[in-house]
Amino acid sequence: MTDERLIGLWSDEILYPGSVESVDLAFRRDGSGWSYWKSWSTGFSVSRFTWATPGGLVLNFHRALEGTWSIDNGVTRHDVESDEAEESVIELGYEIAPGEDPFGTPVTLLSLDRPLIEHLVGARFAWVEKPESLSDPSAGAPRPDPSSPR
Repeated sequence: MTDERLIGLWSDEILYPGSVESVDLAFRRDGSGWSYWKSWSTGFSVSRFTWATPGGLVLNFHRALEGTWSIDNGVTRHDVESDEAEESVIELGYEIAPGEDPFGTPVTLLSLDRPLIEHLVGARFAWVEKPESLSDPSAGAPRPDPSSPR
């Protein structure tokens, strides 16, 4: 059975405002999802996964993308420099509970039993009330020419 409370967008930016890095986690109803790490240095990475909750949270990572982001006329654009297959499965304990952001505003917290360091992902996230989208931010981004040398 799938824990539908996970469906949606979760972000650590709400919990750590002003940080030079932020991470979003998305869980879609169809069992797909992604993590998105970005830095003020304009670097980003996306790890795509499928997910299930057979007791704990199981993330089956299948794609890893990296590149740079920029803002053009108020729109964030991504340039993918690396798009590789990935094969890893991570099983986590998790808890969803009420909490507060640093300013005392009530939020719903997702707490993992350990950070996902290898995926640039921490262990605490706040529910994003009205996300713009649950689409992977790199989904329509330009990719490197496969015939060019790396």
